[in-house]
Amino acid sequence: MKIKASILLIVCTFISMNCFSQDDSIYFPQEEIIIDECADALDKNDCLSLKIENEVLDVIEDLFKKRNQEIDTLKTCVIFSLNDLNQINEERIYTSVNDKKLNKKFYKELNKRIANLNILRVDNKKPIKNRPKYVLNYDYLTNDNLLKKIPLDSSSTFTGGIIEEVPLFPNQARVDDLTDRRTFNSLMQQHIGSHFNYPKEAIAKRISGRVSIMFTIDKEGNIGNIKTKGPSPILENEAIRIISLLPKLQPGSQNGSPKTFPYSIPITFKLQ
Repeated sequence: MKIKASILLIVCTFISMNCFSQDDSIYFPQEEIIIDECADALDKNDCLSLKIENEVLDVIEDLFKKRNQEIDTLKTCVIFSLNDLNQINEERIYTSVNDKKLNKKFYKELNKRIANLNILRVDNKKPIKNRPKYVLNYDYLTNDNLLKKIPLDSSSTFTGGIIEEVPLFPNQARVDDLTDRRTFNSLMQQHIGSHFNYPKEAIAKRISGRVSIMFTIDKEGNIGNIKTKGPSPILENEAIRIISLLPKLQPGSQNGSPKTFPYSIPITFKLQ
């Protein structure tokens, strides 16, 4: 019987990282959300951050008390953006905690709370093409069923919306964030498809399955730190070979400063 081999590309995505820089440009002053509870606050960003942290703690402490904690440091992340009406875009809320047992219930409850924030106005409003996102991080030490906040370094301090420009392929034109990501993903899948060879050894041994690939695109657009996880080193090596053939890319940035971006894509090797 002749065995047919194929590749299935599923979802590829940039992994958000938060960083900030100061410069006189479209990026600064940063877009600032004013919620009703913070209308009279001196530092409205700090007030917003505290409001969201209170929601994070309320959710995570309730879940935390219901299970035996195995992780000594809980890292939480909240990312969201606004829609055209200056309200939270419910489809673009991302919340997480680095505990698989907690995360599913955590993000479901916290996402609802973030979506219900009452925004009075948006200061330093940016154009749609440069629509910012809001990234907040809160880390805690766990000890005797108590959470103790870990101070974040200055690069993680919340100072308002960040404008993120993802890496692009060499001849890819920059349009807007959503279009840039979709086009990049499409070009990535084209690259993988055009360089793909199902390893003969894997076909002979009937090895198939999904390989998760993660790598970085540095400040110069170079590919590095390729990591894989899959059912067989044979398939993982093929994935590494394909990613290693990527051209030098246009680097991405956050708030106008070049930045290294992690990127991930799963590839499923199928035998028919």
